[in-house]
Amino acid sequence: MSNKKDLKLRVKTVVGHMKGIEKMIDEDKYCIDIINQITAIQSSLRKISDQLLEDHLHSCVKSAIKRGDDEEVLGELMEVLKHRTQK
Repeated sequence: MSNKKDLKLRVKTVVGHMKGIEKMIDEDKYCIDIINQITAIQSSLRKISDQLLEDHLHSCVKSAIKRGDDEEVLGELMEVLKHRTQK
């Protein structure tokens, strides 16, 4: 896994932004401002997900293919990719 510390920091940042959104809602802030914050969080989560997937490809998938477990890991990846492309 890439830098676990970096990933945890990114997650904590997202959690902080989520709390900010909750506060914005409580304070009846402008809806578009709240939506913009939500969009920023979605982007941050996508980046975290991208990094985790890249780490998985470079470590777990590589190891599984070397062991001959390529069919299982490819099936798993296909499921992940299907979910990532659905909206």
